[in-house]
Amino acid sequence: MVDNLKGKRQLLQLWKEQQGICPVCKEKITKLTGWHSHHIVWRSLGGSDLQENRVLLHPNCHAQVHSLGITVEKPRP
Repeated sequence: MVDNLKGKRQLLQLWKEQQGICPVCKEKITKLTGWHSHHIVWRSLGGSDLQENRVLLHPNCHAQVHSLGITVEKPRP
């Protein structure tokens, strides 16, 4: 239960940091559109699971990032 709530808190924090906007398409991320947590530096390449290395993307945007090799930068406030 603790891990589940911690994960939800982290997702909410990421969403707030991004002001609810997907950094790929610049559209709003909502419950209806859905989201994926993307590691900026992939875990397989040594990236961490920390919040500094993650962004929220729409599922379609996430698929494009991986299939087209698009680079994603973490939005800065």
